[in-house]
Amino acid sequence: MERILPAKLATLMECTRTLLDCAADMIWIGDAQSGVFYEVNKAVARCLGYRREDMLGKPAFDFYFSESDRDAGRAFSKAVVRKGSAYLNTTLRARSGQPLPVELRGSFLEYEGKKSLLVIARDMMGETQSRRKAFSLYEAFRHSNDAVFYTDRNGIILDVNAAFTRTYGYAAEEAVGRTPRILRSRHSTDDMYRRMWESILDPAKNYWRGELINRTKDGREIPVILTITAVRDDSGTVLGYVSNAIDISEQVTLRSRVAQSEALANLGEMAAVVAHEIRNPLGSIVMAAKQLASDSLASEDREAVRKVLKDEGTRLNEVLTNFLSYARPRELKLSRSSLNDIVSEVTQMVHSNPDLLGKIRVQLKLARKLESFPMDADQIRQVVWNVVLNAVQAMEGRGVLAIETEYAGGRACVRILDSGPGIPDGHLRDIFKPFHTTKRQGTGLGLAIADRIIKAHGGMVDVKTRAGEGAAFTISLPAVQD
Repeated sequence: MERILPAKLATLMECTRTLLDCAADMIWIGDAQSGVFYEVNKAVARCLGYRREDMLGKPAFDFYFSESDRDAGRAFSKAVVRKGSAYLNTTLRARSGQPLPVELRGSFLEYEGKKSLLVIARDMMGETQSRRKAFSLYEAFRHSNDAVFYTDRNGIILDVNAAFTRTYGYAAEEAVGRTPRILRSRHSTDDMYRRMWESILDPAKNYWRGELINRTKDGREIPVILTITAVRDDSGTVLGYVSNAIDISEQVTLRSRVAQSEALANLGEMAAVVAHEIRNPLGSIVMAAKQLASDSLASEDREAVRKVLKDEGTRLNEVLTNFLSYARPRELKLSRSSLNDIVSEVTQMVHSNPDLLGKIRVQLKLARKLESFPMDADQIRQVVWNVVLNAVQAMEGRGVLAIETEYAGGRACVRILDSGPGIPDGHLRDIFKPFHTTKRQGTGLGLAIADRIIKAHGGMVDVKTRAGEGAAFTISLPAVQD
């Protein structure tokens, strides 16, 4: 093929072609005015999809993607001639028709009066995609509805998004340069943080996810579902951390309101039942008081009457206490607590009352992987006690009571199984209704209160029973930990 290059320059190119073909970037030499290719290296042919001989003798402008790119290419050539060098970000067209973003750097050559250009073109496809991806991710970070920030490997905050400011009240300039400790509340224990970092720094896991309570700039405490992820390079070295928090304050408030609404909806029906439950012990108290005031009451009968006063007064107090607990549930006081510890305490309470326990054998099994999570410990303790008490009373002093905890799928469970007679047919669907009871004594509010408390926590109580084979109560609570 006849060369358009001057003879001496062509000879030079023959000597340096091997070197040029080793280059990863595209390199060509062309006429400064017409843009005609004098020589191209292998990278040019490879990236554009042409054979080298098909490109030589053709103007470079034919390989630009659009007319505007060709105009920019001509201006680039003139700038190289005028200034000696120039660069341009433009787009070439591959043989397949696909655009190829490139960065051109040109140098001016003049030999025997022939004005030529030496152009090095770097394929920017991968870099452009990386830039676009990085830009998209950063925009997602900025505009996310979740409170997001990222830190360096030492935990120093480098940037926060707008939702972080809305949630916690810290402006970007107030948070950047500080550590996430500014968000730590009194509910976050050192043990919880230790387990958190063990999970994050474990290369096999690389993140931690759980529900905790953070503190805002003005001291308010807000429950969040938090995810912290370690950012690593290709070698596995940690570069920093990304924290993503979802404010669940509204959900927690809604749970409480729904539970309270359900309680209030039953007040009309409850009023009549409460009147009946109060009238009976009150009548016994009035009669006992009259007997005590009578001079005709034998001294040996006075102790029995006093016992009636005491028992009926206790019963009356229980009715009113349970009624108020159900009708006016107190607001949840969330703090990180151990469900295993609560279950152990209730089990000890049962063991400490031999009159209640009788010959019942208690089996306790606690899940090792069940970590602390936000809950109202006092109310959950009341729930577990109510269910355990029902199970013990149902067995009437003999049988087996099994209590176990479990963690699976982001939920913590307490399972209470008894070997009693089971729940009679037709009663299962009503056991959580206020004042429904199959006992000779009792207000019938224990399970209703338990159900309301668990619902306020976003959980549920499941019951399985079969006549003559006992009952199994499963209390399930949200406890996202990983």
